[in-house]
Amino acid sequence: MKKFTLLTLTLFALCTVSATATAQNLKVGFVNFKDCVAESKRGQQEQNTFESIKKQMGEALEKAENELEEIAMKLEDQDYMDGLSPSAEEELKQKFQLLSQEFSRYQGQYYQLLNQANYKMLQVMHDEVSQVAEKVREKHSLALLLSEDSTFAYAESLDYTQEVIKELDLAFDVENDPQVESVE
Repeated sequence: MKKFTLLTLTLFALCTVSATATAQNLKVGFVNFKDCVAESKRGQQEQNTFESIKKQMGEALEKAENELEEIAMKLEDQDYMDGLSPSAEEELKQKFQLLSQEFSRYQGQYYQLLNQANYKMLQVMHDEVSQVAEKVREKHSLALLLSEDSTFAYAESLDYTQEVIKELDLAFDVENDPQVESVE
């Protein structure tokens, strides 16, 4: 039993020393994903696409809201309502109810579409940043290149964000201009 305990402690000590030695040689870096999205050409393109969708849907929603407000003002104007026949009054109330339902549907579609567009933008950027980060990791012989969000603090010298952004921009230029060639 003593030999087993001694053997177990020896193995544990060797594993700990080995892990400590490996951890001391571990080279890591960090990338700020938010900066990659905000500052890279691809990120700006994706954000512009998102803003365009947001604007188009917002305009359609605003048009429906204005139409709804116009009918609501008519329904609240007693003089206007007194001048209508009972069938015209009923028709106006039905139109208001129908527009209210349509507006609610537009609103739901608007938020759903915005969520989908935002998710797509983040997914595209995550995939591209991951690919470029792998290249940067290999180039600098890093064991890990982590997202800045995964840590509380790190030395400025471990920040590879600008290099990742440059690589993202280069990949964007190559993709969008056939005359630009990849420099590796």
